[in-house]
Amino acid sequence: MWIIKPEDSCIVLGNSQREKPFLDISYIESEGLNLTSRCSGGGAVLINPDDLLWVDVFIPKNSRLWHDDVKQAALWLGEIWVAAMRSISIDCSMNTQSLLRSPLTDLVCFAGKAPGEVFINDQKIIGISQRRSNKGTRYQCALALKWNPVHLINVFRNAQIENASERIQSCGTGVGCTGDEALEAFLEQLTTH
Repeated sequence: MWIIKPEDSCIVLGNSQREKPFLDISYIESEGLNLTSRCSGGGAVLINPDDLLWVDVFIPKNSRLWHDDVKQAALWLGEIWVAAMRSISIDCSMNTQSLLRSPLTDLVCFAGKAPGEVFINDQKIIGISQRRSNKGTRYQCALALKWNPVHLINVFRNAQIENASERIQSCGTGVGCTGDEALEAFLEQLTTH
């Protein structure tokens, strides 16, 4: 397991690169944001050090938690996150259905719903991406401590998606706890799973 602690703000694009034609590069430069892409797919994630808890978990192929079906592979991890959040009085639920995509999810990760991801009232609080290899799967978990997507809204303001700003604003929500509280709860649930 890795606990990633970003030092500054960054927009991380999914490897599909679908987002790039719509990016407002002048806004990124004027705000001093970093820009990069990740190996896993999906839309962009906004990394703000104070707004996000980032935890990666690696499961080898010989683990009892390994699942060949990518649609089912993250459910065990989502269950742990739900138990952790509920243990600190955050009422949430996990998506167990198939991946839900739309033109907006190609831009913004939190607009989609993947199996294992966690929500409060249909607003995402935990996004989970998978980096699978012949050795196992690395799950990248992003917990929104606060949800302030103003940079995503402004970076994608040229995207031809109806009501994009309002939809980006409403697709996620913050959990209202500290990163330390969430991490301690997660570790406790992980070690007892």
